[in-house]
Amino acid sequence: MIEILTWVSLVTGGILILMLLLSLIGGLDLDIEIGGGDVDVDSGGLGFVKGFLTFISVTTWIVKALLIGGKHPGMAAVIGILSGLVALFVVSYVFKLMLRNEANVNWSMDDALYQKGKVYLKIPATDGEGIVQVTIKGAQRELKAKSFNKKEIITGAPIKIVDVEENYVLVLQEETE
Repeated sequence: MIEILTWVSLVTGGILILMLLLSLIGGLDLDIEIGGGDVDVDSGGLGFVKGFLTFISVTTWIVKALLIGGKHPGMAAVIGILSGLVALFVVSYVFKLMLRNEANVNWSMDDALYQKGKVYLKIPATDGEGIVQVTIKGAQRELKAKSFNKKEIITGAPIKIVDVEENYVLVLQEETE
């Protein structure tokens, strides 16, 4: 019995560690198809597969340790199951904490509308473009810009984006106080 528990815990623990590393390093998650529809069972948190592997791995390790220590098999099973549940909730909570810091890196030019920033490269009065720096979804972006009211805006001046075109933004200089 102890040898079987050892193999079960080693195999499930190894698969779990591999899946966790793949999730953390490469963002690889497990998707399975059920009933013709695509069901994502492993993203946005611990997931069903990783949760199941966590529960089985911890439960079998604890039961094995208690059996080696001479505990009654029924008591070892109950303590093992409770330990597996605790481990499942702890690992799930840690994953949720880690995913809370995940940033959305997808953005479009429309996200820049009405944002404030500053001029990085001078914006000419009529022809040509300058560059502005604006924070969009938590990241500093550099965007090509033209003056909305056809006035030159010098480097370092505070601006507000008032319109978005296909390849550039239209900006107005903010009044400094």
